[in-house]
Amino acid sequence: MLSQNNRRDYIAYLSALTLLFSYAEMLLPRTIPFFRLGLANTVILLALRLRFRDFFALIFIKAIASSLMAGILFSPFFALSLIQSISSGLAMYALFHIIGRLGSSGQKLISLYGISMIGALASVSAQIEVASLYLGKGTYALFGPMMIFSLFASILTAFLALHLHIPSKAPALMKADSTAQEFTKTPSKAKRKIPTTALLIAIAAAAVFTLAQSDTRILVVCLLHALIAQKISGRKIMFLPHISLWIFVIAANILTPSGKVFASISGFSFTEGALLVGIQQALKLSAVTALSQCAASLRPTGNSLIARALAYFRGLSNVLRSTEGNILKKIKTALSATEVYD
Repeated sequence: MLSQNNRRDYIAYLSALTLLFSYAEMLLPRTIPFFRLGLANTVILLALRLRFRDFFALIFIKAIASSLMAGILFSPFFALSLIQSISSGLAMYALFHIIGRLGSSGQKLISLYGISMIGALASVSAQIEVASLYLGKGTYALFGPMMIFSLFASILTAFLALHLHIPSKAPALMKADSTAQEFTKTPSKAKRKIPTTALLIAIAAAAVFTLAQSDTRILVVCLLHALIAQKISGRKIMFLPHISLWIFVIAANILTPSGKVFASISGFSFTEGALLVGIQQALKLSAVTALSQCAASLRPTGNSLIARALAYFRGLSNVLRSTEGNILKKIKTALSATEVYD
């Protein structure tokens, strides 16, 4: 049985592996825009044997750490990510420990493939329900395409989970610079914590202010200020994700007509109210996403689960990048590492 410290390290390590699988997915060509395979769920499937408290901590830390790195921590996308992670994780955990146990005949009542597919169903359902609260009922039109893609992805993640081995203990976490302070010792913590905390509070306050606005002109100003803050923080501004976001949000709102009709195509009416709401929501999401990008440049210190998870991820990603061969070989090499350097 793992000690308390070893258990925390193992949860941090597993959280880092979910980030590593997401990072590895970015190296693969994306065949369908806006859809991700969700390879991080491979780790979740392999962690189903954890006790419930540790498993819940894993999916919670996974959602926070991945949102921080992706630059969506202070946007509605974080709530979407957290809720779908919890819904999917709990559904799979319940199936594994209740229905998935060995039956009286000695045969499994449900395979890992079935558990993964149920997790996909729970994930998509949660995402659609939460998104509809913000974007309207037009998002329900996406349920079918998302479900088809997610079921395919769930089969792939189950296949990987059955063919990959995750160590039963976390590798040693070492400092790349031997002259640097030990990871668990943080004499400079007090000096760093104040500006980091102040920055997080400022970003959160700006995000809340932006989401509370209903004036289009103010929202435009908020977006401009957020983009400037992102640039100052050192994060590169990429306009394609914003354009994709705008197309998706406006299209979702137009599917729910509201107000005066300004155009009609093949019997479908385009209304001013729906277009205005779509533009305002797109402005809000673009602004808070840019603000969240500022937080993505932060590097948590100390001995918290998030700090250790990100430290493990940096070490594991170094192994992944330095390994020759295809992506599967890179992942296997990273999984077999007995020590990683942050």
